[in-house]
Amino acid sequence: MPTAFLQGVLGASSLALGASLGVFWQPSRAISATIMAFGSGTLISAIAFEITETAYAQSGFWPLLIGFILGGTLFTVLTNYVDEQGGFLRKQSSRRRYLFEHRKEGASEVLKRIAHIEVLQNLPPDETQAIAPLLKPIYVEEGEVLCEEGDLGDALYLIVEGEAEVVKDQRVMTTLGPGEAFGEMALLTGEPRSATVIARTAMELYKLKQDHFDNVLTWSPRMAWALSRALARRLRHTTETRVMAERNLDHWRKQMLESVEMDLLLTENPSMLKGLASRTAPLAILVGTLIDNIPESAVIGMNASSETLSWSFLLAVFISNFPEALSSATGMKQAGSKPIQIMALWIGIVILSGFCASIGSLLAANSSSELFIPIAQAMSGGAILSMLASTMMPEAYELGGGSVAFSTILGFLTSFFISTNL
Repeated sequence: MPTAFLQGVLGASSLALGASLGVFWQPSRAISATIMAFGSGTLISAIAFEITETAYAQSGFWPLLIGFILGGTLFTVLTNYVDEQGGFLRKQSSRRRYLFEHRKEGASEVLKRIAHIEVLQNLPPDETQAIAPLLKPIYVEEGEVLCEEGDLGDALYLIVEGEAEVVKDQRVMTTLGPGEAFGEMALLTGEPRSATVIARTAMELYKLKQDHFDNVLTWSPRMAWALSRALARRLRHTTETRVMAERNLDHWRKQMLESVEMDLLLTENPSMLKGLASRTAPLAILVGTLIDNIPESAVIGMNASSETLSWSFLLAVFISNFPEALSSATGMKQAGSKPIQIMALWIGIVILSGFCASIGSLLAANSSSELFIPIAQAMSGGAILSMLASTMMPEAYELGGGSVAFSTILGFLTSFFISTNL
């Protein structure tokens, strides 16, 4: 029991190390990818030679198959449930997926309302979904002034229902209706508003503030194109000639496309993350991380009574835990958790991992069935393999691209060398 506890703590100790670094330092994408890929390779090797080979030698193929399927299924079901309760913060991939789903869900109603807006109709679905949460609904009565000539532009307006009149020099220049937008000229040019817009009827609109407007234009070239064309078309029918409108169209289009950045959907929004995390509990993160570590700790505990310590498996667990804690601590920090709370949580997980290893050792020592240990180890292997397939390996590739293949190979061979020489 004491030996199993110490080995469990040793394997999980990198969680505390990774969390401490995550609180004070954000590693580069390349470093994170390298660590995750190397850890994935060591775990794959450990599963193959420390778990699968041993379980197969003891009980054959069918218990191995049953154990892997049960372990993978149980891990997936429990992980999805914990993520819904707030455990999504513990991993970068789950944070991103949860934020995307939340944004998609919250924007569904807005998307229905803005489906007929001209400047949004030709946008790809992912760009429209990214814009929807930024829109603020407003309602105005007949005769209300929406923006006034000479004022500085502060927002773009999208008309959902109702009509508005564009007035310049006390003359009605044109009428705007559902599906049209206005206010973009002052935002694009930085000049005061060129006309006054008054509600002709009661109206429902969506407002996009200037800072959000500027961000949208940097990652949505189609939005920039649609706005510039709408502006040019309006100018041709109001105050400027066709030649001037087309000249402005080309100028604005070039200016906006020069600043296009298309990776906004891969960027986590700290304010949204903090808002979502305020509804969750650190307990979910604790439980979720334990679910990730229980299979590993259980295997450590089951093998603790053997004459030789499986250094390759301990190394694989140690290395794979590091990037998980590093990423989780960074997410918790972005969500507003205090450093002392983050460290207390992860130190507690290290200790609990030791107890999980002790329980695994106790079960192995008191089991009367010859199939119990092989099936239990196979279940742990299936759970670990599911974790690799769903989080560590996809994250490593996303962060580092094809280069992670070499780190994975190096991790695999390192673990294999240790298992065959120690």
